[in-house]
Amino acid sequence: AVVSTQSTGTVPPSDYLKKIKAGSVINLFLQIRVQETKQVFATRESFNVKKGSGVTIVCSSKTVKQYEDFDVTVSYTNSSAAKLTRCHFYLEGPGIRRSKKLYCGTVQANSTIERKISLSAHRMGERTLLVKFCNSKVAKATDQIQIAVEEAEATEII
Repeated sequence: AVVSTQSTGTVPPSDYLKKIKAGSVINLFLQIRVQETKQVFATRESFNVKKGSGVTIVCSSKTVKQYEDFDVTVSYTNSSAAKLTRCHFYLEGPGIRRSKKLYCGTVQANSTIERKISLSAHRMGERTLLVKFCNSKVAKATDQIQIAVEEAEATEII
């Protein structure tokens, strides 16, 4: 008869959250002993810790036609206890548009700010739209999205 037992362990977040930094590595080691055969199996997994930037991009369509307008919504979540002043989004996308600043003003503590812009692409192919949230207190708050640009019909260009 095959008997299976399952064991679950929980580590409270207070034991590790303050010790984890972006770029850290978490190592998990698991050791299992089979009661019937006394065999021992062990495995180890490593995970890189990535810190979220707080920037989110939502595009109305991942595939667009050349010269056709599409909407992009960008947002930033301020998870700190301090308000951020003089903020803006910086958008850049070769073949999509020239660089653009969207001013946000002040982002309150523990809140989200959102801006919407209408864009159009003039070059075909896979294009990357890069969005950066800019403020003197926030470093490396960026995200990007891939947009496929298809050729416009000859009648659509006119």
